[in-house]
Amino acid sequence: MIKKLTTSLLLALASIHAQAVDLEYKGFYQRLEVIEENELDQITMGFYLVDSYNRERCAIEDAFFFGPGISEMPADTGDDGKLIIPFDKKLYDRFAILRVNLEDPRQNCTLQMQIQVKDVSKTAFSFAELSAYREQMQTLMDEFGGFLWFMMPDVQGLNFKLVNDNSLSYIDETLQEALNCEQLQCTLAIDEGQTSSEMALQFSQPPIVISPWVAKD
Repeated sequence: MIKKLTTSLLLALASIHAQAVDLEYKGFYQRLEVIEENELDQITMGFYLVDSYNRERCAIEDAFFFGPGISEMPADTGDDGKLIIPFDKKLYDRFAILRVNLEDPRQNCTLQMQIQVKDVSKTAFSFAELSAYREQMQTLMDEFGGFLWFMMPDVQGLNFKLVNDNSLSYIDETLQEALNCEQLQCTLAIDEGQTSSEMALQFSQPPIVISPWVAKD
């Protein structure tokens, strides 16, 4: 009887664990701190849970922070499954945990991090803005590399994830050869040091994500 009860308890615990993912806030804070310290105001880190098998975004039911001396605090999530993580020293000092409850307990979800442009509402971009994004993304990658910064890949441009095939409504003719689109993903090679305020790109709808583009050798 005791053996049966123990087995039942283990199964119950396994079921509970499968429905939630616990993540230490410390890791989030340390990455966001690099952005803050380097005053990288145009970019941020996107945090997502993805299925470890098919790399699709995990559906999130809800999420909240908890820890010693911390009242349970709800965490926001985006429509695309993005975890909206605050930069909060109190959560860091008090060893907070982020618990993410999953809609599908059968998924095996792992954390995915992505450097991306902070403003997700913009539809028009100047040459100077595109150059600034690229520069800040390279700075962040080098900072993450620490003393091995010279081994980090070069950010050669930007990757745009589009809403639909007709999202791109304007591109300056000087950039046309540097743009490559496949379905809803476009990559754009960007030269360093562009300072022109002239419009370079415009979209009918804001890109879902703008992230670094690193060309594969």
